Amino acid sequence: MKTFKNKAWLVFASAFFLLLAGAGQGTAQVCEPTVWDLTAGQHYPVGTVAVSNDETNIYITYSIDTSAYPDAVFGTLHAWVGFNLADVPANPQGTPVPGQFPYQSGKDPYPSSEGLQSYTFTIPFSDINVTIDPVTCPELPKLYVVTHAEVDMDGTGGEHETAFGGDKPGSGPRWWFYGEYTICCTTGPPPPFCFSETAYAKGTHVWTTDKKSNPDKLPTLGLTKNQWGWAINLTEPGTSYYRIWAGAGLNNTGKGVLVGTLTVEWDGSVATVTYELLDGYYLEEVHIYASDSKPTTTAPGQYGYPEGGYDVGGVATFSTEVPLADTDGTGGVWLIAHAVVSNGGCE
Repeated sequence: MKTFKNKAWLVFASAFFLLLAGAGQGTAQVCEPTVWDLTAGQHYPVGTVAVSNDETNIYITYSIDTSAYPDAVFGTLHAWVGFNLADVPANPQGTPVPGQFPYQSGKDPYPSSEGLQSYTFTIPFSDINVTIDPVTCPELPKLYVVTHAEVDMDGTGGEHETAFGGDKPGSGPRWWFYGEYTICCTTGPPPPFCFSETAYAKGTHVWTTDKKSNPDKLPTLGLTKNQWGWAINLTEPGTSYYRIWAGAGLNNTGKGVLVGTLTVEWDGSVATVTYELLDGYYLEEVHIYASDSKPTTTAPGQYGYPEGGYDVGGVATFSTEVPLADTDGTGGVWLIAHAVVSNGGCE
């Protein structure tokens, strides 16, 4: 039914339940969302677009990825939904004209989206002549959804990008995206949401050799072509901090979830490594590489620590000491902090 991304669901959930509280939806239940990247400049995911429905409305929520673009805000937003892409307002060359879309922020009945980082259109099914009932709903064709956003990248009005939501490229001489949405016929509560992802502390080095999986242009250990993950090179004793990212494929934190912080306290002979997760996240497994030598493997099961076992049993904080000394006096020492992180909803 859906294109589904864990990160985007977490963004959508908070925005949507706020919507229900303020929109007088009463006891109406909304199905699990379909989520797409919101892509700016044809190549850069700056956030997400989440689409869901209940028996009365379609909900389209735009969200900025605030972990990757903390200063970015929306300008005007535009949306179109229908059963035939040929009905999308477009110029003679076939390029959509967002200014002619029927749903626009700042235009009655929708408030302005200027300066916001999350925004929802509530679109009645009656607008597209759809009635949800148990008999006809499963027979409905897929909806096409075209979502456009103006994004102020630094929040100052100086750098603007146009962005489209969706996972399918549109036709014509200019780039745009759209998505296909299957109307959910379930009017009960959404199923329990399960989040379980591999996570790494973002360090100083990647181990990939492919430029596509090194968006921050970090030094590489050259261990694999595309597998994501980071290593930490410590060059002098002290305390250092690193963000822990889950599900950041191709080392792109814009596609991942910020789940916590790693603190490393190194006195020259022993390192105290502490995982501290944000509210709602839990450590299921932990693997730590600690050595004077550069890592030669990306397999967490070969990292070596903690010696007592890797299953930490769903805790939010975990700390351990590992021996770590710069015995050869060159290049410092190396750490990799791996984890499996969940939201406790997978049982």
